[in-house]
Parts: sequence; structure tokens; C-alpha cells
Amino acid sequence: MSGPKTSQLEIERMIRAQLEALRSDVDHSRARARRRIAALLNELLNEAEGCAEAEEAAASLRQLAEAALAQLTAECAFTPATAMAESVARTERCSSRAVAIADAFEREAHPLAERIQRARAQAAAASEARDFTAVLAKAAKESATAAAVEAARSFMADEHCLPSESSAVEAQGGSRSAPMEKAAAEGTAMQVEPVGGNLGRPSPAAVDESGTLIARNHVQEVARRALALIASPCTLPADRALLLETTRELGPQAAAQLALLLPTMEPNAAAMADLIALIEDAEADLRAQSVPFAEAFGTFATLEEAVGRLETLRALQLQVDRNAYLKACIDTVMARHGYTIARSVTMGRDLMGTHRLFGREDATEGLHAFVSDAGDLMLQVAGLPGGIEAVEDGEVVTMEAAPGGARTERLLADQHDFCAVYDEIAEDLAAFGITNTVRYKAAPDTAFCREMRAVADVEARAGMAERDGIRASNESRGPGLTEVSPYGEDAAARREARKRRRSGNATREMR
Repeated sequence: MSGPKTSQLEIERMIRAQLEALRSDVDHSRARARRRIAALLNELLNEAEGCAEAEEAAASLRQLAEAALAQLTAECAFTPATAMAESVARTERCSSRAVAIADAFEREAHPLAERIQRARAQAAAASEARDFTAVLAKAAKESATAAAVEAARSFMADEHCLPSESSAVEAQGGSRSAPMEKAAAEGTAMQVEPVGGNLGRPSPAAVDESGTLIARNHVQEVARRALALIASPCTLPADRALLLETTRELGPQAAAQLALLLPTMEPNAAAMADLIALIEDAEADLRAQSVPFAEAFGTFATLEEAVGRLETLRALQLQVDRNAYLKACIDTVMARHGYTIARSVTMGRDLMGTHRLFGREDATEGLHAFVSDAGDLMLQVAGLPGGIEAVEDGEVVTMEAAPGGARTERLLADQHDFCAVYDEIAEDLAAFGITNTVRYKAAPDTAFCREMRAVADVEARAGMAERDGIRASNESRGPGLTEVSPYGEDAAARREARKRRRSGNATREMR
């Protein structure tokens, strides 16, 4: 029984688990690098926002980040090997490369960050100068020079340029407190309590002021954390809505409520950030391999929704890994049996999956292997008229019946020879942890004597035959009688049809 054979390939559970673990390691390494790049990018873009002088540096930073992310996808792609030790080594190389790419981005972004900071500082200084000029101009309009001076002093005080009262006393040469100066002038003595008395105790007013300051700082810190969550794209929509409602009138009571909510909301946002990084990484990985998947639009309402999206993408990645492992193992096994040259080809829509042609040098016969997305394997003898080396990798091919005669007899003999080879192939696959359960065996038959041909060659041959037929038809009709179009249609008849349409006869004939 050596016609086409169909079987179900199953990778051993332990090997599948190992491949899944390696895939997870690579994905998390790339996601961490992606988050580092995105975090620095967003931080610097926020700093550059609203500053025209920093726009050029911000644009360069975006390009640098895009290049780093593309490099991350291209250079850290994981492909399983036939040996698990090599797969582990590939995983380690991918993880190390991801860290190196993120490190390189941070180094290259440092000069741009300095440019943004300088531009921001210069813009702030210019803004302060304009504000100062505006204050002086307003004061000059309202009153006299004294008002302008007062406005200037007020502006400087806001900028912490004026000395404090204590520094003013020291500037005048004073080294004692005001009460001590007064006592010395009046010739009286101040009673000084010993250490351990009231000297180290703060006054009630100081205690109240300190408590007020602590409360104010607490409210500000809570507000800062709340605003950071509101601005974060990773905050859950329900959490953001509650934050917006609570911070509408921020005070001690709202701060107390936020202090209870933030410990739950912040971990939710952090978990969502991790999931989004993994999702973006998986989507980039699948796009790079031309694997179709449904796009997701908008944000995720819940963590569970994001987890579901990630699981869908991860299933596609694992399927790609499984097919890659099967392909690597099949290529290795085929090479052991002399089929040392392999080509990936594409066939019609009815045969979607991975198609491989295996052949030998100077041989016009080979094997066609088809692995479906469900793990089905079909092997059959196939003719290769130009040899395997004439087939380009990725070429679109089709199968045609052999021309008959000696060619058909040769392919039929190869079907008989393939019987023993098939059993050996199954044994070799088992050594890689792949179970080959045979579902269908066909006996050798001339009906299965078929050849693989490039679609481009078939179309070219058909076009040449059509042109030859047109030329022969024109020659048989004689010169000046009729002319035939390149599409095989009588050109004179076409002109006559156009005349009938103009006269209205075409409508009547169609009826």
C-alpha cells in the first residue's frame, strides 16, 4: 500500500509542555523589554508635550522606539528545534537579546531626553520672563513705580528669591533670637529651663500646624496616585469612572475614600499593563509570521476580557510552534532517507496548511508532504519535472496528471518503493516524540501518478498554446477575411455586435 498516506501526528504531552514553557519565557522576556521601552517613551513624550522646542527630539524618540520594537519582534522570534537542548538555548538567546535591545534603546534615548529637558527648561525660563514682564507692565498701568516694585518683589517671592526672616537677621550680623536681644537691651535675664523640660516639647500651635501639614501632604499624595491612575491607559474603565467621581471635590473625606480604593485599583492597573504588553507582543509576533488573527479594537473592560484575548493569541502561537516543531522533525527525518533538499510551497485554497516538497539532486521524483493545522500528515510520491532545485522556496504550485508512458511507469514504481520507506519514517518520527497514527493508505495506482508544476509555468504554457491556436486559426481563414482577437474572439463579429447595440437590435436579441 504505497499510494498517498494520511495520518494524524501527535506530539508527546511532555514535549508539548516543555515547548509551551519555553514559549512563555520568551513572550514574558519580550513583554518586559516592550514595557521598558514604552515606559521611557511615554515619560519623555509627556515631558515634551506642549513644548514646541522639544517636538523634533520627541519625533526622533518615537522613531527610535518604533525601530527598537521592530527589532524586538524580528530578532527575538522563537522557533522550536528538534532537540530540546537547542530549543532551551534559543530561548535564552531570545531573552538575552530582548534585554540588550531595551538597554540599547535607553542608552540611545538618553541624548534625546537631555534635549527635551533642555528645551523644556528654556521654554520655562522664557515663559517666566514673559510673565515677569507682563506683571511689571500691568503694575505700571495701574499705578506708579512703587506698585511695579511691589509686583516685582511679589513675583520674586513666589519664585523663592527673597530671603527668609531668619536669614535676614543673620545678614544684619545678628546671632541671637529676638527675645534674647530684647532681654539684653532691657538688662533682664531670661529663665532657661534645663534639658528635659519644656525646651524639647513643641507648642500646641506647632503640633496643630505639623498635623495640618501632614494631612495636606497625605491628601496631595493620594491625589497624585489617583490622577496617575486616571491618566493611565491600563486603568480599568470602572475604576477610572469611580476615580473621576471621587476626585471631583478632593478633600479629607474623598482622600480617605481613595486611600481605601487605591490599593485595589493600582494592582489592577499593573496587571492590565502586563497583559497589554503580552498581547501587543503576541500580535506583533503573529503579524511577523503572516498568521491571520482577529483584530481587537478599543480597550478591555475587565482583566478577564484581556486574559481571554491573550489566551486566543497564545493558542495561535502554540499552534505555530507545534507546526514548526513538526516541520523541523520531518525535514530531519527526510534528510536521513536521502531527501536532502526541501522546499516550502503554496497550493490552492482547498489545501491550506504547510506544504513541503522533498527531493534529491538530479532526481525528477520526490515526496510531497502536507501538514494541516489540525496535525494531519499526508505523504505522497510526486513528480518534479525540472528537479527539486528548479522549485523556488515559497513558489505557488499545482498538481497535474503525469503525461503517461515511461513517466507514469516511473512514478508508479516509486510508489511501490515508498512503502518500506514510510514505515521507517514513522519510526524516526517516534524518536522525536511524535506519534504517527495512520488513518488512510492507498494502493499504488496510475491515478496517483501526478507531477508538481509551478503555476506560473502552467499559465505560460496555456497562454502560448492559446496564441498558437489563434495564429493557426488566422492562417486557415486566409488573409483579409477575418481577424481574431488575442482573446480568441472574432474581431469583426465584435464590431458588428457594437453596431447592433447602437441600432437597438441588441436589446431585442437578448430577449
